[in-house]
Amino acid sequence: MECFESAIYKTAFRETKNPAVITDSNFVIQDVNEACIDFTGYSRDELVGDTPINLFSEPVIYEAMIESLAKGEPWVGGFETTMKDGRMVYGRGSCVPVRIDGELRGYAGFFSDLTERRQYEQSLRILNRVLRHNLRNDANVILGHVDIVADELEDEELVRSLSTARNRIDSIIKYAETARNLDELLSERTDPSLAPVRLDELLRDELRSAQKMYPEAEFSAELGTDPVFVAADDAAGTAIEAVFENAVEHNDSSVPTVSVRLDSDDSVATVTVADDGPGISANEHDLIFGREEISPLHHGQGLDLFFVARLLEKYGGGIGVENGDEGAVFKLRFRAIPAENIEENREDSNPN
Repeated sequence: MECFESAIYKTAFRETKNPAVITDSNFVIQDVNEACIDFTGYSRDELVGDTPINLFSEPVIYEAMIESLAKGEPWVGGFETTMKDGRMVYGRGSCVPVRIDGELRGYAGFFSDLTERRQYEQSLRILNRVLRHNLRNDANVILGHVDIVADELEDEELVRSLSTARNRIDSIIKYAETARNLDELLSERTDPSLAPVRLDELLRDELRSAQKMYPEAEFSAELGTDPVFVAADDAAGTAIEAVFENAVEHNDSSVPTVSVRLDSDDSVATVTVADDGPGISANEHDLIFGREEISPLHHGQGLDLFFVARLLEKYGGGIGVENGDEGAVFKLRFRAIPAENIEENREDSNPN
């Protein structure tokens, strides 16, 4: 039975389609699979007996992997590797300690080639950057000419028409900036480091900022007195700001009213933002978050809510909308972190 199981494991390792390496406890390669041979261009004899360092284009990443494994912890990360013919490819690797009967016997590493994906993302990022730059420049030139013409006009109706044009151009510039934020979120922040964030304090800060930005609006809040921690990062404030802004700017009331409530338990913290605007029709609920393609028969509300939806998904939460008694009701869900866990971590990090 033991020989049979050993044959199964060896066959599975050799035939898996991702390049894979097995080393001993000193990081000397003991075996590689066929995918690794085909991928790197090296023969099995060239790889076995050597260390994987030659497969890493950046020694600092190899050292970080070794350091993590030496602590008995698995390692996952992106790195570039050099093929035998000199080509450099990029991918994501993972490596885990291999223990048998509690004894460390070596390490197993696996690699996924993400070169084409990375090239595509880099090309798209450059294209986005160029388009946004040109869009901002052209929009500013148009705004300058609009202001010149407006100063020379006396016809109030034409002046109002130019004012409408200016507002639309300002919106286009704002969309370009939101697209930049979204690009950063989906590219540079592909592996965000989440940390405990005091959501109740963040809401208070954003409410103060929103009231200053929109003095004509009325904001009210029920945030409770207990601290509420969630898994997030420094972009959380931008998401909350976007929802507050949406509640005011798409509000047709003479005095826009926005109410905010925070509810939480051990697993979920929910921020409810309700306004007294026109509401959002049911067939647009998914459209505004970018979950469905916008057609000529429907209109979205810009990129801000799309940005919020993607960010909260990264946090392990989400966002939804429904129509309340007076207007739209948005609910932002965050992964809650019990306050006692925060205190325990603080005590562990400060034993004295």
